[in-house]
Amino acid sequence: MAIKIKLDMDPFDDIKVIAINTAAMDYQLASYLNKALYFEFVKCNNIIDEQGQEHSFYLYHKGENSNTFDLVAIRSYDGKEWVSFKPKTDYFLIIRGYMREETFSQILNKIKDIPNIFHAYLVDTATNKKIYHFLEDIENHEIDILDALTDTK
Repeated sequence: MAIKIKLDMDPFDDIKVIAINTAAMDYQLASYLNKALYFEFVKCNNIIDEQGQEHSFYLYHKGENSNTFDLVAIRSYDGKEWVSFKPKTDYFLIIRGYMREETFSQILNKIKDIPNIFHAYLVDTATNKKIYHFLEDIENHEIDILDALTDTK
């Protein structure tokens, strides 16, 4: 009898997603995060969902072998949600690349301390399968932006 070995891997095991609820506009939130975390988010081309709706997209890329941070609006400019989440979520901050838990906790706590943030929490990507397609779209958009940046250098 053959032995079956099942390998269960999370396709986004090097990604952490922070859900953020705020009344701030996208550019305001990017500015708040830049100040609180000493980031340098840059407004990039909007990302377009499957229904053709545009969502604001900000990128902070620290360079090769470092973390990449994406700030993505869940609601389009027309007010339609790309992904529905409970509790209410307006933006995702996506952190790509390995990060120590201590560093991540510091980032999350600093975000929670921003006055205009109502709540911020870590999304469990292992149990929230509905986020996979969304994360794939974000990753492809990020790759396109980074490729365009390297082509201009």
